[in-house]
Amino acid sequence: MTVAKPKPKPKVPPTARARTRPRAAPSATAAATPPVAVAAPAGPRWNEPVTTALQGTPAGIQATSTGAATTVTDNQITRDPTAQVGDTLFTRPGVTSTTFAPGASRPVIRGLESVRVRVQENGIGSHDVSDLGDDHAVPIDPLAAKKIEIIRGPGTLRYSSQAIGGIASASNDRIPDVLPAQGIHGEIRGATATVDKSYDGAVLVDAVNGNTVVHMDAFGRRALDYQIPGGVQLNSKLRAGGEAAGVTRFFDNGFAGMAVQHYESLYHVPGTESAINNTRLSLEQTKVTSRGEWRPNDGPFDAFRYWMGATNYQHNEIGLGDDGTDGVRATFVNRQQEARVEASHVPLATGLGELTGVFGADTGHRDINSSGEAGSLIGPSTTNRAAAYVMEQLRFAPTWSLVAAGRIEHVAISGVAVTFPGLLPDGTDPTSTDASRRFVPMSVSGALVKDLPWNLTATLTAEHKERAPGPLELYAHGSHDATGTFEIGDVNLQKEKMNAVELGLKRALGDWRFEANAYYRRFNGYIFRQFTGNTCDGDFESCRAGPGGEFLQVTYSQLDATFRGVELYSQLDVARLYGGVVTVEGQYDYLRATFTDGANVPRIPPMRAGGGLSWRDANWLARVNFIHAFAQNDPGENETPTPGYNLLKAELSYTGAIRDPGSPFTSFTVGGVGDNLLNDDIRNSVSFRKDEVLLPGRSFRAFATLRF
Repeated sequence: MTVAKPKPKPKVPPTARARTRPRAAPSATAAATPPVAVAAPAGPRWNEPVTTALQGTPAGIQATSTGAATTVTDNQITRDPTAQVGDTLFTRPGVTSTTFAPGASRPVIRGLESVRVRVQENGIGSHDVSDLGDDHAVPIDPLAAKKIEIIRGPGTLRYSSQAIGGIASASNDRIPDVLPAQGIHGEIRGATATVDKSYDGAVLVDAVNGNTVVHMDAFGRRALDYQIPGGVQLNSKLRAGGEAAGVTRFFDNGFAGMAVQHYESLYHVPGTESAINNTRLSLEQTKVTSRGEWRPNDGPFDAFRYWMGATNYQHNEIGLGDDGTDGVRATFVNRQQEARVEASHVPLATGLGELTGVFGADTGHRDINSSGEAGSLIGPSTTNRAAAYVMEQLRFAPTWSLVAAGRIEHVAISGVAVTFPGLLPDGTDPTSTDASRRFVPMSVSGALVKDLPWNLTATLTAEHKERAPGPLELYAHGSHDATGTFEIGDVNLQKEKMNAVELGLKRALGDWRFEANAYYRRFNGYIFRQFTGNTCDGDFESCRAGPGGEFLQVTYSQLDATFRGVELYSQLDVARLYGGVVTVEGQYDYLRATFTDGANVPRIPPMRAGGGLSWRDANWLARVNFIHAFAQNDPGENETPTPGYNLLKAELSYTGAIRDPGSPFTSFTVGGVGDNLLNDDIRNSVSFRKDEVLLPGRSFRAFATLRF
């Protein structure tokens, strides 16, 4: 094996080097580029409002090689930002969200949620407790985001073994990796909506002086109880906001930056008992992050990078107690740190072809503490992990490439394990003991990519991934008021293992653009929450067979399971009209998930099909889209079927330049969006509260953005 000699790097001033970034890596969530083996002809690309890409790769590795991803762009977020990252992705093929509350909604990717989906911002995890309960928020507000994407395939192994389902990754300019133009730049966003009498806004500013960038942003939103067909969904108010400041310094061969961000929210939890008890959560998080990159002028390595983050998180669950007084009923505290280093090597000439890639290591520490009623759900828990990974691409023919990634991780989880005599009391008291479990998940993933005529790319992905059980899966032992569940963990759970194969075909250029994926996933020891059919009050002694208790009893169990599904998305430019393009779009996704005994995996998204029509030119966008979700008639044991629904959405927006030399503003966007225009009853089969809670009814939203 020999090292391919790179061309000498020209001596350039720091600003120019930062802008051109020879052989430099994009950020972890940088936009995908077309395959290098096939010249990209001129022609239309994916139009908004849905953009798909193939993401999650470091420099030197084709973005088209790592597995399909769904991307929500800056313009889409501006037109229709939601309060939670999960809701922003709700209608994308293969993706939905838990929609537990307007202020708490986590992404669900191909039917997988919770600890199986990593949520991150600028490469650092969200560092919250949203994986411990559907009622817990993700403290990343789309108002401050520039892009949100779903990463799947080999690219996930750069970040986590736990992310068997995928990664929901938000990015912004708090620590930029490219030096912007000199001066002050930014935007002001604002919007209001009828369905919940809400208003939201954000200010994002970047000040550039020489090789230094200072970033500041602030955002906030307020909403009342939202309207549903025939009434109001009680106890669904929301208030959230935050601010951040960061500074980045660019130098001849890279950059280094640091940011501090703060997030607060107070959101109510809809549902029958929650409304009676005025259940709400008050959340606060402060996070410090840093990232940087150094590119040596010569040698075997192309670039060195690092990411670091440390977080202080706490939320209180507030409501009426049994004595009728209003106060804090439970508290969750999360102290978490994370660090990752990575090195990319220069291209290596091998007998099979050119090899490019990266290797890296990361580590993390997490302390969870709980008190009040939360102490009966899970006691103090500590998680330590350390991992090493590698990701390489071999270009072995002009139109063939292979991307492969591997990761080995050591996970140690300690907590309080409780042993119950059974699902129902028999006069024997539960026993508790301190327990510690250690796991070594080992995962590999590979994607074979073929560039075809007509700008087509075909991908065959095969994966073996393993994850360790999470703290709640191991150590849950009591009631959780906000979710209305009495949860019983299993300290003896084993690693969850997944073997998967996926076939994809994509065309991203031309008048007809489409993406089609079919996948098959086989889980060994799939961990899930199963309703037992029993109910409980606040303690185990009150559990009883059948209804009557305040909390639904659920257990964490393991069974082998199979997931298989398809996803289709298409855009066809059918005409040029009045200087713009008329586009017809369509989408379809289907997932069937069963255990090996034929029983249904609970809380699986329904089959969905839809389409739309749009017209856009340089300034205007007009779009109407319709999605039909079919009934979910394959619920899990002790679950109920979910009826189908129709979701009709329309939007109109105008973007223009401001040419007044005396104005500080350079451009603007104004518009409106109508959602659920049929005012249909929408129940989410993924939600634990699907029988109690409807999603918002007909809504009209007006928005405006000023850029400077």
